[in-house]
Amino acid sequence: MRTLPVSFGSLASRPAGFTVPELVIVIVLVGILSVYAASRLAGSFASTRAFYDQLLAQTQYARKTAIAQRRAVCVHMTATDVRLYRGTATTCPGTDGVTSPTGETPFTLEVPSGTSIATPAVPFTFQFSSLGEYLTSAGATPGATLAVSVTGDGTYSFSVEPGTGYVHP
Repeated sequence: MRTLPVSFGSLASRPAGFTVPELVIVIVLVGILSVYAASRLAGSFASTRAFYDQLLAQTQYARKTAIAQRRAVCVHMTATDVRLYRGTATTCPGTDGVTSPTGETPFTLEVPSGTSIATPAVPFTFQFSSLGEYLTSAGATPGATLAVSVTGDGTYSFSVEPGTGYVHP
């Protein structure tokens, strides 16, 4: 019976792991991917959705504040920001700012670049009565639901119901 010579010396002499050229290639690839990921995160990626979520929360806060304080709260939207003020049935927006949960007066939300409030046309002001009802800036009952749309790297909308003031996506 004839056996073939087996040489384990060549396999055993090579240490396990990566070679230097393999490590360099991996490091270069990780560097390229991290630069790309950082540029996506630092840019306007998802800024429209973040602004929409903040605007929805701010509008819900305005309604809750109007009910809690038993006085009208105005939501004043412009191309650059959205602010909350206390108002009256005939004066909206007022000059008395609503304090934010973090202490800022008036509660202001900046519109990020590349994002805009598509509807309603800005500047636009509406109010919540002391009962939480959605009213026009003059204090009249609107005939339809208010649809607020935010556009940028996507389009997002929420509604404000006229009878109840209920704010929902």
